[in-house]
Amino acid sequence: MNGEPRAIAAERLLAAPAVLLDFNGTLSLDEDLLEDCYARALEALDLAPLSPGEYAELLGRSEEDIAAVLLTSRGAPLTAATLLDEVAAAYVAACRERPRVPAEHLAVVRALHAQGIPLAIVTGTLRRMIEPVLEELQLTREISALVTIEDVDRGKPDPEGFRRGLGQLGLNTDRSEPGQVVVLEDSPSGVAAGHALGAYVIGCGGTAVGADVEIRAMSELVGVLPGACDPEDDRATQITATPRAPASAPPPRDP
Repeated sequence: MNGEPRAIAAERLLAAPAVLLDFNGTLSLDEDLLEDCYARALEALDLAPLSPGEYAELLGRSEEDIAAVLLTSRGAPLTAATLLDEVAAAYVAACRERPRVPAEHLAVVRALHAQGIPLAIVTGTLRRMIEPVLEELQLTREISALVTIEDVDRGKPDPEGFRRGLGQLGLNTDRSEPGQVVVLEDSPSGVAAGHALGAYVIGCGGTAVGADVEIRAMSELVGVLPGACDPEDDRATQITATPRAPASAPPPRDP
C-alpha cells in the first residue's frame, strides 16, 4: 500500500462495506457559516453576542448541545428549539445562496456510490438543516441513509448515530471485522465515536485528533479514488478498482 495518506484513505474506502460521513466540516465546509448563523440568531433574539473562541470550543457537539450551552451561559429563559429555529433558517438560506459542499466532495461521494459502496451521513446537526442541502445538490440517491441528532438519544462521542446509520444501510457491526467500516470525520468527538464503533477513521481538516489517517479535506481524494476526477480537468485516476454489484435497496429509514 502506498504510504501517502490520501492513497491509504482511498484504498480503505474502496475496501469498506460501508462509509459513514460526518456533514458539517467534513462533507460541507461550513463551520465558519455555522458560527455566523449562531451569531445572527443570538442577535435576532436580543442575546449577548458570541465571545472570541466561544463557538470554537463547542465544535463537534450537537446543535442541541451547542444551543443549550449558549443559552445557559447567557441566563436566557428560552428553549434550545427557539434559538435553533433562527439558526436553521439562516443556515438554509445561506447554503442556497452559496453552497458549501465543494464540487470535489460531490465527485468523491458519486465515485464511492459508483463503486457500489453504501453511504450514510451521521451528524449532530438538525434534519431540517441538512435535507434541503442534500436535495438541492441532488445527493439523495447516492446517500441513502441520514441520521441526525433527532434520531439518537446520545450524540457523538457516543457511537449510537453511527450504529443507526449502519442499520439504515442494512448492515451490522457484529458481521464485520474491526476497522472495515470507514468513517470520515473532522472532530475529536467524531473520531472517538468512530473508534467506539470499531471503524477505521479518516480525519479531515487537521482537527480530527486521533484519526487513523488524516487528509486535509475530502478533495484530496480526487485523482486517487477511481471515478473521482477534478470537475474542471476530468483527469484519470491512479488506482483502479472493479465496481461492486449494485447493493440491494436499503430498508426504510427509522421514523
